[in-house]
Amino acid sequence: MDPVLYSYYIPRHDPEVVARNVVRAHLADHLLMWRRISDACELVYLATCQRVIFMFWGGDGTTLGFDPDIECFQGEAAWRHLLEVATGLNSANLGDREIVGQMKQALQTAKETRTAGHEAQAAFEDILREAQRLRTRIGLDDGSASVATAALRHLETTLAPNAKVAIVGVGPMSRYLAQRLPERGFQITMSNRTLAKAEAFGLPLVPLAQLQMDPEGFDAVVTATASSAPLFTKGNWERLDRPPVKLVDLALPYDTEPEMDDIPWVTRVDLSTFLAETEGGRMKRREAAVHAEPFIVGAVERLRRRADARIQKHANRTAADRLTDAWEAMEAEAVAPGSVLAGLDPAQMEALEALLKRGRTLAFRALNLQREPALEGR
Repeated sequence: MDPVLYSYYIPRHDPEVVARNVVRAHLADHLLMWRRISDACELVYLATCQRVIFMFWGGDGTTLGFDPDIECFQGEAAWRHLLEVATGLNSANLGDREIVGQMKQALQTAKETRTAGHEAQAAFEDILREAQRLRTRIGLDDGSASVATAALRHLETTLAPNAKVAIVGVGPMSRYLAQRLPERGFQITMSNRTLAKAEAFGLPLVPLAQLQMDPEGFDAVVTATASSAPLFTKGNWERLDRPPVKLVDLALPYDTEPEMDDIPWVTRVDLSTFLAETEGGRMKRREAAVHAEPFIVGAVERLRRRADARIQKHANRTAADRLTDAWEAMEAEAVAPGSVLAGLDPAQMEALEALLKRGRTLAFRALNLQREPALEGR
């Protein structure tokens, strides 16, 4: 079965549009609601720093009321898009490997919620396997570009040596920066809504509430959380008078109000800035990905062929199960007490059982003969 995808993603859509469709709070409840409304057989939802994708197997995704300009991928285009996403060909930084973990987590969440089952699981395994093969073929595994690495380069070039940086959040980007910034001589302090989660980094801590009210003592604040509302607001900081502070927002939706850039001592940089900064390099590297086209075509053909094979296997297994149930029911009825055949003598009963056994064999042989032409056609 081909999945049907509905996606908002940067640069096709404005960051604010993508942000409005990012759902993290009560995601399990949303998944169940979306599946119920769409009547999907299986459903997976993926949200990254630059895209959201609703993946449907069966049902009608349009019942969720998407915006008219949402991108829809069906049939071959759906498999191709998922493959390009998993390979990092559609990432702001070509070859971004973070997407692999994000896709695995999206599937795991859907499985735990029971909105994803055998087909989604098999499809994801196939896609990630083909994506890894494609990475190797076109040489994408020699780099580790991501939004986090772009942010790291930005901080290195704009902050003074030994600058004091507060990192808010405990996700993958926060972990990456918490590891790399100290190597470059910066003094790092961690913060998080649940401070205990930040203790695992083994770095100094600052309460988030304190940081939200005043960034005193820090040269930069980097925030990358899953908050559905801004953590840092103009109203809290505009009354202050501080030395210059760089505010780096890697979250989507934003952790900081865009209006904070109006504060004279604040320089705010958000995700859209990094996407713009990396666009030139992305386009240059994209040229190399043109060589991937023959591999993509072959991979998409394999993905669809395996999906069709899974459907055929399920249909055959279902037919075999139905035949088994029907035959067992007939056998039970034939020898049940009170049936017409119940009074047969032992020799006659033995002949009847042999006849039923032979009939079962012929019935399953006929079923298998029906399968073989379909398999030969593949």
